[in-house]
Amino acid sequence: MKPAAKPAKKKSAKTLEAARVARRERRRENSREEILDAARSILLERGIAGATLEAVARAVGMSKAALYYYFPSKEALFFELMFGTIERQASAVNAAVEKTNSGADALAAVIRESVAAFAPRMDDFRLAFLHGQVAGKGAVKLTEDQFERIRPLNGLLLGLATQKVGASRKQPAAVEPRLMAFLAYLSAIGMLTMKGMVEHMDDPLIWSDEQLVEGFAKVFAAATKA
Repeated sequence: MKPAAKPAKKKSAKTLEAARVARRERRRENSREEILDAARSILLERGIAGATLEAVARAVGMSKAALYYYFPSKEALFFELMFGTIERQASAVNAAVEKTNSGADALAAVIRESVAAFAPRMDDFRLAFLHGQVAGKGAVKLTEDQFERIRPLNGLLLGLATQKVGASRKQPAAVEPRLMAFLAYLSAIGMLTMKGMVEHMDDPLIWSDEQLVEGFAKVFAAATKA
């Protein structure tokens, strides 16, 4: 005769509450991502003037009042789109630079990963970097609090490359390491801007993305030795 099965232990009220909170947070995060996806699509289709909270709310099937729970304004919603795009790119650059063994390779990684992050997604590049130029007076203005969130991304993006360039130098540099890292990043941004300019024309750039990246890498490798 088999012994009677032991009764399952009841979960404590604390455990049940923690599970409810976790489920609620997952639902909230999923809804937040759905809103951001909808806002991105509407922004690209209609521009910032047409990307109203009403339009975004309709796209995700919720009321405008419910949308306010996630984002208090159109400006806040747009900022989160921009911030998420730049944060992902900065994290990718930092991870690539970590794998390098010299200042020259670190600068090449800054260029290569910046281009790799945006070349297949030029709309994200435009939203993050060209919105102000295109929108003019209609551009979203960042608050000081938002700038405070953006600024640490500069360290994530350029900090490690700066260290590796500095460590590779055996004598004082003509261009200080932080500026060198920023110039490498600027070359990638300039390349992407040019790429966007000719994207829908019948006169593409003569050189491929890889050729341009390698050309920049060689220029900055030479500069690190100067």
